[in-house]
Amino acid sequence: MYCLDSREVLNRQIVDKCDIAIAVFWTRFGTETEDFGSGTEEEIEKMLKDGKQVFLYFLEKPISPAKINHEQYAKIQSFKERHKGEGLFFMVADESILADQFREHLELYMRSEIQGTEFNKTSGTKMVLWVDDCPENNSYARNILQKYGLKFDIALSTERAMKLMANNKYSLVISDMGRKEGSREGYVLLSEIRNSGNNVPFLIFSAGGSSPEHRKEALEKGAQGSTNKTAEIIEMTLKQLLS
Repeated sequence: MYCLDSREVLNRQIVDKCDIAIAVFWTRFGTETEDFGSGTEEEIEKMLKDGKQVFLYFLEKPISPAKINHEQYAKIQSFKERHKGEGLFFMVADESILADQFREHLELYMRSEIQGTEFNKTSGTKMVLWVDDCPENNSYARNILQKYGLKFDIALSTERAMKLMANNKYSLVISDMGRKEGSREGYVLLSEIRNSGNNVPFLIFSAGGSSPEHRKEALEKGAQGSTNKTAEIIEMTLKQLLS
């Protein structure tokens, strides 16, 4: 006779029936299971394998070093490293910021689930070029936008972006501002695109991009908008592709 252990029962009764999960780590990873570093990790990996939505947060709230279990903390760092660049997790400073970010992320996700199919029918599949030397910083925004049927090419530099543009037709370009090439490389790219005779819509997504002076300068230089907010870059993108 085969008996299910408590973990299998939990997975069948709860995890298998869930559509969305939220997980928060601070300094402890949890108790190991047979195949995973913790039961929470097992549940997260199972939901991801099943194609379900996971909202994962890591608290960076200060704690006395004497209270840290370094083995547990090392497991958290290892888990984080494995999923780096997937847009799966977010770093938050405290519980208040966690609550605000989760509300925003949940709203973006639910809106994409409701509106994504209709947007795709209306606009068709469109290609977007995203230029950023740290593309992992924008993974969540791209994950959401892909639910609207958008496809992305990623460029880490202005040179690579221009080569891609020479061989592909894009409906929109999104760029950061400062890169290894220079602190205003977003404008260098914008200038090269416009000088080539290409009037493709151009959005800037960078730190400080929501300040009035940055928004004003971006419009003056021929961009269609500038922001540092995930919700706003998604809104701007959809607006440009529907216009």
